[in-house]
Amino acid sequence: MLLGIGYLPRRSGPALWREFDATEIQEDMAHIAELGFQAVRVPLFWADFQPGMERIAPRVLDRFGQFLQIAADCSLRVKAGLWAGMWDGAFWWPDWGMNPAPIPPRWPLLVNDQFVRWGRMRHPFTDERMLAARDILIKELVGYFATHPALLGWEPLPGFGRLAASAQRSAAVEWLESTTESLKEAAHDCSCTYLLALDALETDTAVWPDDVIEAGGEPNLSLATFASDRRRLPLNPRWIAFALDLTSTLAQQPISLALAGLPTVAAGDPSAARDGVFYANEEEAAAHLADVIAIARDRECPSLWLWRWADIPEERWGIPPYNRPNWRRHTGLLRADGSEKKLVMALTEAAQMDDIPRLEYDPDEYRSDPQTHFSRLWYEFQQTSGSQ
Repeated sequence: MLLGIGYLPRRSGPALWREFDATEIQEDMAHIAELGFQAVRVPLFWADFQPGMERIAPRVLDRFGQFLQIAADCSLRVKAGLWAGMWDGAFWWPDWGMNPAPIPPRWPLLVNDQFVRWGRMRHPFTDERMLAARDILIKELVGYFATHPALLGWEPLPGFGRLAASAQRSAAVEWLESTTESLKEAAHDCSCTYLLALDALETDTAVWPDDVIEAGGEPNLSLATFASDRRRLPLNPRWIAFALDLTSTLAQQPISLALAGLPTVAAGDPSAARDGVFYANEEEAAAHLADVIAIARDRECPSLWLWRWADIPEERWGIPPYNRPNWRRHTGLLRADGSEKKLVMALTEAAQMDDIPRLEYDPDEYRSDPQTHFSRLWYEFQQTSGSQ
């Protein structure tokens, strides 16, 4: 199983491509490799790489090339989040991808490093302007780095699952198919990963994992490990096993898992629930992460992606999106000062846990009424696995 981690530099954070610090990245990559990771997942913020609909930033492309080489020198592979997209709870969007409108956006939306109060993003699935821009970046970026040995693959539009859930299913599938086809034309052997949200699979309009596979892509499951069972039972390993079994059966193959954060309280503080989110102390978080790693191996996940490298430094809490207090400030393997949390113990310690039975069901029957069957299956799975 490949073990990867979501990466932004500890100090420069989302300003990675504009304030490129090769020394900081080199230090981080060496540390990441030392902890046993094989890959990093990094966002290519759309506005940084494509500041105009028909204009690519050559300096930023050069910096991405430097990033790939630094990773390669540390024996790490890179999964690149193309057209990012949803990251840290907000959509980072180029200004040329906006439509003025006297209505608020549907999601937290960042343009030019500021939250948008009024306006709507041009939809990447259907807007001709966005589709044309997509094709330009594929040609200039994907084509140029197609054979780089450090490149593990592309993740088109981080946040795909969220956008797909709010769009017509036919539009989402058509975009998925045309995007994957274009990527593979530019880079014949490239891997194309699409992140699917578990809650989207409770709807009959979902883009299913097998839709992604039929289009030539690789579905990954995104899961908030701290918010198990609708936040009623946090840090529940059975929820992780259930979600993986449900999704892999729909995919008809093992599926990779991307964890959407594991927020921790300050070192020495007790675990606490705040604003509907469970913040674990570092010992409890490490034990849970060890369980998750064991489950992912048992379920034969091709890869497991932890959410982020380091907590957000307090001096960045005044900068969007971190100026809105939330759990995403506290989901790193490192504390904001660069010291390791006790979470890292989970990377090398084997979890001692009871076997969790496999979920078995008829995927065709499930698709006929996902919401009803999802609730029924989760209830039955808890009884079978002995959960209280």
